[in-house]
Amino acid sequence: MSLPSQSGISHARRGTMYRRRRGRKKLSWFLVIATGGAVTWFLWPDQKIVAFEEVTSVEVDLAPPPLSIPTVEQEPEPNVIEVVLVDTVEEPVVEKTVEIIPLVSTTREVSSNLEEGLTLLDNNKLGAARRSLSASLRSGGLTPSEEAQARGVLADLADELIFSRKIESSDLFSIDYTIRSGDTLSGIVSNMGLQVDWRFIQRINGIQRPSAIRVGQNLKLVTGPFHAVIDKESYRIDVYLGDGNDRIFVRSYRVGLGEYNSTPVGLFKVRKNSKLINPPWRNPRTREFFSADNPMNPIGERWIGLEGIDEQTKNLSGLGMHGTIDPDSIGANSSMGCVRMHGEDVSQLYEMLVEGVSTVEIR
Repeated sequence: MSLPSQSGISHARRGTMYRRRRGRKKLSWFLVIATGGAVTWFLWPDQKIVAFEEVTSVEVDLAPPPLSIPTVEQEPEPNVIEVVLVDTVEEPVVEKTVEIIPLVSTTREVSSNLEEGLTLLDNNKLGAARRSLSASLRSGGLTPSEEAQARGVLADLADELIFSRKIESSDLFSIDYTIRSGDTLSGIVSNMGLQVDWRFIQRINGIQRPSAIRVGQNLKLVTGPFHAVIDKESYRIDVYLGDGNDRIFVRSYRVGLGEYNSTPVGLFKVRKNSKLINPPWRNPRTREFFSADNPMNPIGERWIGLEGIDEQTKNLSGLGMHGTIDPDSIGANSSMGCVRMHGEDVSQLYEMLVEGVSTVEIR
């Protein structure tokens, strides 16, 4: 057994050595950590730069492909343009084809109605012929020559079926009436609910004096109503009898219109209490007054007042249809906006149109 002095290192020295060794270990770890931190600190910015350079290099590397992209995309562009051009050229052709087909069909149908009406006329079926011809004329699908033909035939039929004492059995607008005691022409029109002026009944029955009618006398009555359509382009007014699809053409008259295209377009109705015979008139521009019996009265001997009944005409006033002392103004634009007619023509129209009922369309 050795003594402490012989064992080599005492406990106290061992402790001191252990502390020294431990301190050396701590110092070594400290140096390692410090060195690692320094290396990390030194290398860390370089990594950022590398990363940035890598991103930058990627962007630089990607730059060339976009240079080649226009070259690749430029090739299909002409094809796209060609497709658009082809579509643009083909579309109108398709649209025209769609529009032409019903037009041809309608024209054939209208022409067929015209031919049917003429055939019925040849077979002396006057009422049916008038309805068929009027339908073809209302459709607007006739050629100018066919339209003129239909108008001429229908005007002749009107002379026979409307403006005479003849009553066709199939005529829906005519009534055979026997005069009773106490009857007057105006009373008959009112009691029978006719939508015509009593003077029209006097005209078609050839009555010279209204007071000369006698009990037991047969009269032809026309139920009405009459309407008118004015075509500004052709200076023409067309008169129709009846409403809707039952409307039949009666006859046409020539008209004069307003200077500077001042005659308005739209839908009108004959204004109540506006029909006048031999009316006085004051020129709205010069304020010159013309008495009823003045032969120089510019509006002649008939006045038919109109009132607007649609959005574009409802605020208009002072418009009317009247005669003229200047026959050369018919077929021209020379009035102050009103519709002029020859004296006899406006007298007939005056008797057909009824206040508050008859319409006048200007187009």
